[in-house]
Amino acid sequence: MDVYHKVLTKIYEETDGKDTVDVDLVDLLKREGFFPSLNDISKFLMDESWVTETKTKHVIRLTHWGAAEAKKSLAGLPDKGQELERFSKRAVTGAKELLVMLEEFTAKPDKKKFSTLKETYGNVGGLLGKIEQNL
Repeated sequence: MDVYHKVLTKIYEETDGKDTVDVDLVDLLKREGFFPSLNDISKFLMDESWVTETKTKHVIRLTHWGAAEAKKSLAGLPDKGQELERFSKRAVTGAKELLVMLEEFTAKPDKKKFSTLKETYGNVGGLLGKIEQNL
């Protein structure tokens, strides 16, 4: 869970998911140890429409989108963007390994190298399938 989702879940817990409760973001971030990033966190939460600012600066209210996102984070549901990134990075690593194995096989072909090459190719293909599922 990234910092933004941690803060969002804390806001959700303080408000019990209600959009009528004011939360002092300065106080919250001081307690959680993220105060130096106050402006960045505040901007991100508002840009995502998870919170709205009240008439008092850095006093915010949770939106229904923020409540839904916080529930998802608390439930531990994987974020599709994070899953996509994770599978993509693994596919890149697998493709690099595949290239090295293919070069080694080309230099000195044998059945064992081909078997390993074929297995790695299958693994990369499986990762591509998982990437497709998360698009």
